[in-house]
Amino acid sequence: MGQMKQYFYAKLSALNYEMAIHEGDANRRLASQSVKIMLLPKSEVPEKFKNKYEELMALIESTLKNMPAPGLIPVRLGGIKNSTASKYLKLLFEIQDEMNDR
Repeated sequence: MGQMKQYFYAKLSALNYEMAIHEGDANRRLASQSVKIMLLPKSEVPEKFKNKYEELMALIESTLKNMPAPGLIPVRLGGIKNSTASKYLKLLFEIQDEMNDR
């Protein structure tokens, strides 16, 4: 595994852990790590997950743009239900699993 892939995997593993132990529903868990998710290098996302990952990035960008002040961490991601947030949480864990198997 290349150095950038190792970095991505380590950061993704850490934020997945933080979301797993965070109190609250799926949307709150996802929002709690949204800024860190944005900082992950998109180039390291395995090809089969890129489309869904880009959807998540667009959702996070939109939510962050609508924050009342820069630098704030959203409590919830806008415009999605918990069922959709759960799918994005699952996506992040699937990416981690895929990278772990390599």
